Amino acid sequence: MDLPPLSLDQLFAVLSTTLTPVDLHSILSDYEEQACLISPKEVELLSAFYTIFFFSHLLTDQIEEARALTKRMPQPILQTDSIQNCLLLLRAVWQRKYTSIYKILRELPWPERAQSVVQSYENHFQQKTLKEVSNSYEAIRPAAAATYLGLDPMLAQQGDQETIQRFTACGWRWDPETQLLHPKPVVSAPSKENGLQTELSRVMALISH
Repeated sequence: MDLPPLSLDQLFAVLSTTLTPVDLHSILSDYEEQACLISPKEVELLSAFYTIFFFSHLLTDQIEEARALTKRMPQPILQTDSIQNCLLLLRAVWQRKYTSIYKILRELPWPERAQSVVQSYENHFQQKTLKEVSNSYEAIRPAAAATYLGLDPMLAQQGDQETIQRFTACGWRWDPETQLLHPKPVVSAPSKENGLQTELSRVMALISH
């Protein structure tokens, strides 16, 4: 079936109606051929398309493919703020620089209509990291745990009760004598594609807010 012509309106219609990261990535993959034929002068459209397509790779944990995508992007858009931010984020994700990842996602300017995928990726990254930390550590200092999950490590290190409660809400145990958090392992279970409905998503929403 032929796809509707790629335009800003069509791109954002796809973004607003797609329910899963896999669906989003699949549709945008089909649109890449059209994107390659668009005039390089259409900087706004191309920058928006490749920014959202880039995030669809991250949302489906295709880091190598996201890196390859940056090599295929049209030269005229590489210096736009949005694409430069994507490159910075890719480097931080690749190097597992947690503080930089959250700073880039939260503080750098992103196109208004791409805000939803940026927020979705922050939630996805927190969920993934929470699971990794929960399954990797028997005990962890609050500041380190806070850094992994994008919380204030200084408050955590000072034993801030609100911060500690955000971890205990995940099922972690706080030992006030040793000043250590004891993560609760996360047991993987089959789930539907829409991660926003999972228990981890609800936990991360609690942590984020």
